[in-house]
Amino acid sequence: MHNPAPRTFHACTVKYNGITDRIVTAVKLCQAFDPTQTPLPPHPLHDTMALWDTGATKSVITDATVLAMNLSPVGKTIVKHADGSSPSNTYLVNFLLPNNVGVVGVLVSQCRDTAGHFGAIIGMDIICKGDFSITNVGDKTCMTFRFPSLDTIDYVEEANKLKNTAGGQVSRNSPCPCGSGKKYKRCHGR
Repeated sequence: MHNPAPRTFHACTVKYNGITDRIVTAVKLCQAFDPTQTPLPPHPLHDTMALWDTGATKSVITDATVLAMNLSPVGKTIVKHADGSSPSNTYLVNFLLPNNVGVVGVLVSQCRDTAGHFGAIIGMDIICKGDFSITNVGDKTCMTFRFPSLDTIDYVEEANKLKNTAGGQVSRNSPCPCGSGKKYKRCHGR
């Protein structure tokens, strides 16, 4: 019998004490290169903070990040934003996310530094490459991302399974099937 190859992926998780209204993580950026052919000398890494923004179609870097990395534009584009639209230079960069999750050859545009205390915005062009979830259990926010995408996360399906499983088959004092660690009567059995 043939055993299928294990599914490999890279993941990062960031936890916050309390509920947060934005997900900002440390990232490293460098000029784009093929990781199988590391340039000599290697491109320097630029440390900055990045906002994870599901409302951004594409990833962007700030003016200060462009200057700090001494990047040369590879093209131009029109960027749509809250103030309308404007022309922007584009650059090719590699992102190194938390836990060394690498995303190679990302075409980013440039934005003003007035956006916040970060040098990059991680948009849906990166987020859609994997599975992204935010939970707020016990007044603590947890963001987790895995790359590449492996399975569908469907909370409605999970709730329906829980409801079907709980239909008389789970004792009130048994652990809740949702995995919370609470007794069923104090969790989904209310």
